Amino acid sequence: MTVEDKPKTRRRKAARPGEIVQAGLAEFAEHGFERARLDRIAKRAGIAKGTIYLYFPSKEALFMAAIEEYILQTMAENDAVIDSFDGATEDLVRMVLKTTYGNILRAETRAVMRIVIAESERIPEIAKQFHDMAVKRGLSILKKIVARGIKRGDLAKNAATQTPQLIIAPAFYLAVNLMAFGDTEHIDVDTYFEGHVHMVMRGMMGDPAPR
Repeated sequence: MTVEDKPKTRRRKAARPGEIVQAGLAEFAEHGFERARLDRIAKRAGIAKGTIYLYFPSKEALFMAAIEEYILQTMAENDAVIDSFDGATEDLVRMVLKTTYGNILRAETRAVMRIVIAESERIPEIAKQFHDMAVKRGLSILKKIVARGIKRGDLAKNAATQTPQLIIAPAFYLAVNLMAFGDTEHIDVDTYFEGHVHMVMRGMMGDPAPR
């Protein structure tokens, strides 16, 4: 090995865990958790099967790493939008939901959700990690949006803003619908999205909660 090759080798090794995670996510999306195979994941990543065990002791560990990588990337996008946005709350909600819908329409997102639901009883660590990384952090983002909107006078203090989970709930219905029925129950996503934004904003801008 030449001196010039060594930095490339070090960079390759540093990138390898991420490459394995991406290959694992593709395998899980295509085959589900139970039928996913480490030898196919290794082939996707261009490595020997034994190399996976240098970084991840089990298929469960690899899947949890995939959850972490995918969720953190998704949440980081929304965090960046909120922190830099200076417009009306409705425009902010629309932007955040647009990002959410974009992720829901990806096969990888629905694969992660399907596996979490299917494996939560058998492997509770998977459900806990998903809850801690996705649900808790997602709720924190929604609360930040609501607090900002109330402070600006864009939103009212009412039952809708006291339950910020409602902002995202219709998106999860769409995800479950796509997972369970696919094209059987056709939903025009653009129309559904506009109805979602309208319903959520009218609710949060509505009458204040009674004292």
